[in-house]
Amino acid sequence: MTTTLVHHFGQQSTRRLVGAAVALIALIGCNADRLSIPNFNESLVDQPADRALLQNAVSGILGEQRVNMAGLVSNVGIFGRESYNYTSSEPRNITLFLATFPLDNSGFTNGQWDGRFRNMRNAVNVIRQVAPATFINEAEKNAVRGFANTMRALDLFYVIATRDSLGAPTTIDSLAPTPQAFVNRDSVYRFISATLDQAATQLTSAGTAAFPFRLTTGFAGFDTPATFLQFNRALAARVLVYRGSLGCGATCYTQALTALSASFLNAAPTADLRRGVYHVFSASSGDLLNGISRQTAPDQLAHPSIRPDAQRQAGGVLLDNRFITKVRTIPTRNAPGGIAVGIPTDVDFNLYIDQTTPIPIIRNEELILLRAEANIGLGLLPAALTDINDIRARAGSLPPIAAFASPTAAIDALLYERRYSLLWEGHRWFDLRRYDRIGTIPLDIPTHFRVRVMPVPQAECLARQLVIGAQPALRAPGCP
Repeated sequence: MTTTLVHHFGQQSTRRLVGAAVALIALIGCNADRLSIPNFNESLVDQPADRALLQNAVSGILGEQRVNMAGLVSNVGIFGRESYNYTSSEPRNITLFLATFPLDNSGFTNGQWDGRFRNMRNAVNVIRQVAPATFINEAEKNAVRGFANTMRALDLFYVIATRDSLGAPTTIDSLAPTPQAFVNRDSVYRFISATLDQAATQLTSAGTAAFPFRLTTGFAGFDTPATFLQFNRALAARVLVYRGSLGCGATCYTQALTALSASFLNAAPTADLRRGVYHVFSASSGDLLNGISRQTAPDQLAHPSIRPDAQRQAGGVLLDNRFITKVRTIPTRNAPGGIAVGIPTDVDFNLYIDQTTPIPIIRNEELILLRAEANIGLGLLPAALTDINDIRARAGSLPPIAAFASPTAAIDALLYERRYSLLWEGHRWFDLRRYDRIGTIPLDIPTHFRVRVMPVPQAECLARQLVIGAQPALRAPGCP
């Protein structure tokens, strides 16, 4: 937990989270006359506990994650040159993201921090709240703990995936008077894995109990402790594969395969590659719309490299079917400010078509590619080739690869499949950095630069300065 969040979580942030909770409760279908909205600016530990309060708290956690998702996809899409934001009234989407080095930590490019840590605190508070509760039994308490720890780990994953070498705090204590120290990247990832494993144990201990709350329809098929455990193991596999590519190697890749075997991975020929867990949106009054949909954000455009980089189907005429289905041609759009600041593009995304289109958190297609990546890391190239060719055929309508000439060729193939299978879902920039390929990101004009990490927000730096004299170890990386 950070000083910014302990001491600077003001009324505006509270209103936003309460609003998110109300919207999610409406979406879930909770009876409005039972609402008892908690004050998310205070610890939940000492508040009277009942099922309505628990539902509100869970809805708040889901709502905060949903609020942050569109910004994540948009920001890392720009950094990874999947997308551009050509809003004519806001040139900072170009100047601050692509042409200001280092990134300005006081504004547009410092996201995925406050909301994530606030949500982690909410998850910790939910766990504390249910400990003495008498309105649910022990199995249900374990179900709550497993849910909260899974969502806490997911928020921390997004923090470290965007900050990477800067590290992050992992300790969350809403009552702490001072900020918590940063730990390095590897320590953060180990903490995430441990938290997901703890959550898995708790979900298993819930047995046949149901969750004592309702989830959104984005969790359809994963809305009991037993099925939510499959979602938890899918996230665990993603984290372990990331760790494997960042130095953990065979140990983490082997553990990833174990996690995948307990997830919802299904590589059967008729299996739905889209099956998974999603953030859902609604046009109902007071609810949240998809912030990167074509209707909500018509200026979020695809990077022009997506077309020439797409491989061709057998016969050499049609492009990768993922390009055909996910991207469309539009009249050429220029960057705000013209060619002095950006390049024109004539491609747009065909993914989030309307304002209620869900955004995936994790889905089956990614799991198959995670298994391929783990097998590449273990040197099991034939097994990896099977999964990669499966995705090439089913998702891309592409001809199979006969064999990998080398492990490097296998990684090349993997990154291509991940690029088009997970297009504009928030992965490309992370993948290029994990494999030390940031240098392959195109510099469209000489004034652009390549981003490796998002900065620690200025507000966090300033809050830490208040105590840094007595505890210099609390300085955040990149802060004065």
